[in-house]
Amino acid sequence: MSARGVAASLSTAVGGLALAVGAGTTLARLLPGVPGVAPDTWAMVTSFTDAGALAYLVALLGLGGAVLLRHHRARLAAGVLALVLATVHLTWLVPGWVADDRPAAGTGRLTVLAQNMLFGGADPGALVAAAADADVLVLTEVTEPARLALEAAGIGERFPHEAGDGSLPRSGPSGTHVYSRFPLSAEGPLDARIGDHHWRADVAVPGLGAVTVVAVHPQRPVRGGDDWAGEQEQVRRALPRTRAVIAGDFNAVDAHPTMRRLRADGFRDSDDLVGAGWNPTYPAQGLVPPLIAIDHVLVTDDLTATDFGTVDLPGTDHRGVLATVALRG
Repeated sequence: MSARGVAASLSTAVGGLALAVGAGTTLARLLPGVPGVAPDTWAMVTSFTDAGALAYLVALLGLGGAVLLRHHRARLAAGVLALVLATVHLTWLVPGWVADDRPAAGTGRLTVLAQNMLFGGADPGALVAAAADADVLVLTEVTEPARLALEAAGIGERFPHEAGDGSLPRSGPSGTHVYSRFPLSAEGPLDARIGDHHWRADVAVPGLGAVTVVAVHPQRPVRGGDDWAGEQEQVRRALPRTRAVIAGDFNAVDAHPTMRRLRADGFRDSDDLVGAGWNPTYPAQGLVPPLIAIDHVLVTDDLTATDFGTVDLPGTDHRGVLATVALRG
């Protein structure tokens, strides 16, 4: 076989393998589950379906190169199939890179920072500094020692109001707490039936009025388990539908059916509204860079977002998400 033929065969093999991977991610996003695979395990697998876009890029390059090197009907057909599937896949991803025509009204703004503290391990001084421009700070996996460390770091100077479980755990992932620059009212668990690690409070925002902030932290999917989707659905049903900001560690990516149902209910992700693109938040510790976006700031249909960004802190495996919201024009 000539060098051209060898190159064409190698390019075909690489492109074909990438096409198979890409097609698998597209199919996985469409399927609610697979017989014989536990629901939580399926949720973990489908957390990475967005990566199919990269697989399709490799497939198109490989198969396109193979066709140019040595034209063959099968290679051309595979290239066309890759292009069609890539187009389908991109229709799910591209809108996140394009800002919505959803203008803000009035002058009132509310900036929310949501941060998972990794069992209370996030650096308190760095967290206080990161929240310097926020109006509300939503903390998940916060512990009582972490709360005391935050007090010592001066969090009360920026946030004189707080809400959350009065008996935060000494350790573990279940603690949720909300700090605010503005007065809070009507605070309490989102729904007592699903535990006090989902917390809500009304925030009196100057120029904006009362906005309900809900701190959420549904359990993560566990290999072989089946409880993840159930709690996600319980949280969804309990959420307020007007003038509300839902922030925290959702343990879910936009591709999950649970997040798609929230969008169908009218909730929108702040990064999607401003066209901020892909902003992975986990894991944010160690040698592996963040791979999936499971931390979110959602708003109801009567609100919009004007800014979005992420925050890196030492001591935690989550990036924080920082969003500014306003009334929808």
